This record gives sequence, structure tokens and C-alpha cells, in this order.
Amino acid sequence: MSAPKILAAATLGLMAAACSSTSTTYEARTARAPYAVTGSEQACVDYGFRVGTDNYNRCVSREAAARAQGRVPVGYTVASLDADARNACYSYGLTPGTAIYDRCVGREVDARRYRDQAYGNPVPAPAPGYSSTTYYTTAPTAPTYYGPATTVSTTTYSTPAVAPQPTPPAGVEAFRDEYGFRYDGQGNRLDRNGNIISPQSTTR
Repeated sequence: MSAPKILAAATLGLMAAACSSTSTTYEARTARAPYAVTGSEQACVDYGFRVGTDNYNRCVSREAAARAQGRVPVGYTVASLDADARNACYSYGLTPGTAIYDRCVGREVDARRYRDQAYGNPVPAPAPGYSSTTYYTTAPTAPTYYGPATTVSTTTYSTPAVAPQPTPPAGVEAFRDEYGFRYDGQGNRLDRNGNIISPQSTTR
């Protein structure tokens, strides 16, 4: 092989190596960090939608909107919860009656169902011989449809129970009004000797 051909071959080899190195460096600089998949995106992949398609994008959007609504309130019926779950899965583009659709319904019911823990812990019972009064430090509010539950913060103060005082019998003075008239425990007017008299009497 002649010298010019050897020189030409060497030049081409060096140019190819330089292009390969430049391409590798560019790809390394433009490489991105791994993408974190959201729960809605993972759910739609599990349902069989292909990433990047219109059906996948619709599923992700509607599934995320359903999760943003939160859980149902405590009085929500099971039938309504099941109907909402089925409507949601149908809106994602799933076909009713398929195994994937049934799995979606189960997941939707579980994600929407009311949870007792979301409404705070119960107030403990008072010790025997004490009366209990609960004071709300935050006003309790009813949860809105699919809204997050409002936690009620409570403080319990216990006071000794007081036995009720017996009512004085008829004819025994229990109190006087602002005019000095006497009354027994039954509400009868009394004279100074303890006799029951007419309410219209002016005797004190």
C-alpha cells in the first residue's frame, strides 16, 4: 500500500474516532435523571394502556382527579361507593366485565372508602365518680363529598360529681323573692308561720 493511501486511511480512522467521542460526550451531557412514575401513571400502565397514547393520557388525568377528591364521608352508602367506582373505571377507558375492569373497581372502592382513623381518636372515658365534659378546641364540621375529613381536636376536663340536693317539702321556706315574699320548695307562697297562702296575698 502506498504512503498516500496509508495516510488517507489513518486520517479517516482518526476522524471516525473523534466523531464517536463527540457523540458519546453529547449523549452523556444530555442524559436525564430517571423519571419518577406517579401512582396514577402506574395504575394506568397496570390497566394495559401504552405510555404516550391518548387513552393512557386520559386514564392518567381522570385517575389523578379521582384521587384528588379524597375519601367519601362516613354516611356514604356502599351501593353509591360501588357505582362511583364502576363509573370511574369506565371513564378511564376500561371495558366492563373484563378482569382488568374488575381489578380497577376493587382498587377504586378501596381508595374511596371511608376510614375511621381519618376522623381522630375517641375521647377516653372518665374515671368512676367523676362527670366528664368535652370542650371542642376546633369546631367539628361535616366532611364534604369526597373531601378530606376534618379532624376534631378535643380536650376533656373531669370534675368531681356532686350529689343533687333534696327539695324542701311543702310548707318549709326554701327561698325569698326580691320583694321579700317567702316560698317553699314546691313554689307555694308562705306566711311568716309557714302556712301556705294565696299568691295574691300581700302578707310577707
